[in-house]
Amino acid sequence: MWQGSFTFPQDCITTLAQRSFVVLSFGKTYHVTGWKVGYVAAPASLMAEFRKVHQFNVFTVNTPMQHGLAAFMAEPAHHLGLPAFYQRKRDLFRAGLAATRLRVLASRGSYFQCVDYSAVSELPEADFCRFLATEIGVAAIPLSAFYQGGYEQRIARFCFAKKDATLQFALARLARL
Repeated sequence: MWQGSFTFPQDCITTLAQRSFVVLSFGKTYHVTGWKVGYVAAPASLMAEFRKVHQFNVFTVNTPMQHGLAAFMAEPAHHLGLPAFYQRKRDLFRAGLAATRLRVLASRGSYFQCVDYSAVSELPEADFCRFLATEIGVAAIPLSAFYQGGYEQRIARFCFAKKDATLQFALARLARL
């Protein structure tokens, strides 16, 4: 096993930046998931090519949503307060999960909380998440969906970018598992 240090050559970093696209969404960032508004950033030469394809895929985003986001973003407190906003949501959800049989897994820099449900069920992830939605009334995503060919670990993913009342409602239902 190699042990030592490696310094990434500056020209490699520049090369990566020169050939990369950054694709982002305002949805969960600003807690407006249903608005379906995002943006792309890239070097000018790549953006010129991106626009050639994009114009045939997405024609417009409705004007009220664009104006709403522009007005919201004009106030710096909205984006400067996001870390504390999501930390509070995460802490609220994690504290509630402590009262369930679900084992809370580490979650940093995300608005998703993964849980190990092996103490609750032997079902495969997709089946367990279907059970949660249909029988418990709480939506979750099977982590196996993010692996080619699936990879069963008995882990489900919840989104805590929700209203506090919605989180409390879900936690009360999950506590019955």
